[in-house]
Amino acid sequence: MKHALAVACISLKSVWQAVCRPFLNQLRRLSPLRSGSFRSLHLLLLAPVLAAEDSPIRITDRAVVFTHTATNPKDPANTSGYNLGPSITVLPDGRVMAAWFSSPSEGAESQRIVQAFSPDQGIWGEAAVLQDIVGRADFDPALFVAGKETFLFFSCFDPQIDIYFRRSSDSAKTWTEPVKLNQPNHTTRSNGIQLSTGELLVPLHTRGTKAGGVMKSRDGGKTWTRFGAVANPEGQGGEPTIAETKSGKIHMMLRTKDGLLWRSISADKGETWSAPEKTGLTATSSASHLLCTRDGTLVLTYNPGPTPLRFPLIMRTSRDDGLTWSEPTLLADRPAKVGGWSICYPALTELADGTLAAIWAQIKGSPGELYGDIHSARIRIATPAK
Repeated sequence: MKHALAVACISLKSVWQAVCRPFLNQLRRLSPLRSGSFRSLHLLLLAPVLAAEDSPIRITDRAVVFTHTATNPKDPANTSGYNLGPSITVLPDGRVMAAWFSSPSEGAESQRIVQAFSPDQGIWGEAAVLQDIVGRADFDPALFVAGKETFLFFSCFDPQIDIYFRRSSDSAKTWTEPVKLNQPNHTTRSNGIQLSTGELLVPLHTRGTKAGGVMKSRDGGKTWTRFGAVANPEGQGGEPTIAETKSGKIHMMLRTKDGLLWRSISADKGETWSAPEKTGLTATSSASHLLCTRDGTLVLTYNPGPTPLRFPLIMRTSRDDGLTWSEPTLLADRPAKVGGWSICYPALTELADGTLAAIWAQIKGSPGELYGDIHSARIRIATPAK
């Protein structure tokens, strides 16, 4: 069986390289469209990723959310060549919303946060600017929904780096003005969550892969309080991602520089955290994403390394609160075996039908050239046997 799967994978890869990829590349050159209906062609032409024989994870379809419009990182007219840091959520009206930051290069003054919407994750509409403090670099959006409210957290240099948030009561049609949270030298990254108690948590961390923590609101997002400074013995705990399990405990995964993912757990709704421990999962120093589905399954997506490689991007599941994890399933990999690729910064959300939507960035850098695209996929997690 495994040999048959391997042969199938090789055959599909050959068809993709020989037929589908050249066709799409030619179509992209001829088409003025950068997102929207053109993206749906990928659903028909992209070869599926075959999961391991015993994996509970199945990728059912794929899409391209946004394609870069330029490649010169020094061109002032290049406003959307480099796209990174995507976040994704399901809005109260049922649409899927994605947001990411876009610029000629990371940290450019023209950097802004853009958005796109999809009815089902499969076909994405045109991208539009969501957040832009003119002359400052806006970045690292974190979206989440709590009841009828949609929250956007992001970071910006204005003039010192800090965290801001906006909220929408009409499914992202209109937004409040940005509110600064007075967390200097901190950034957001992962999506926030609403706890079983109704309280809200948003992960944040000190820049430089340092201590992670959360911002907590007990009043529906009107006010926020900072808790936690979680780091491994070397002082590393960057870009935390959090999930509340059926037990009521909050799990936090942390980015470090030692080639492993670390974990901390809170038993009091995010106000205190256990000493972080190694998960045993090898990982490069890059962002991961942790999600707890409605049936209690933990889903983790990350780059397994080795450092400094930010490819491939894999997924695992756990049905015992993170004590053990399934074998990895490939979510995405570099499109060609050449240097300069990063397949990174994933985010997950659960759709109404119980499937998951994943989103990530596909980055290519070489001398004089830099660009990034935003990709997505729908994933089905097998129901546990009773």
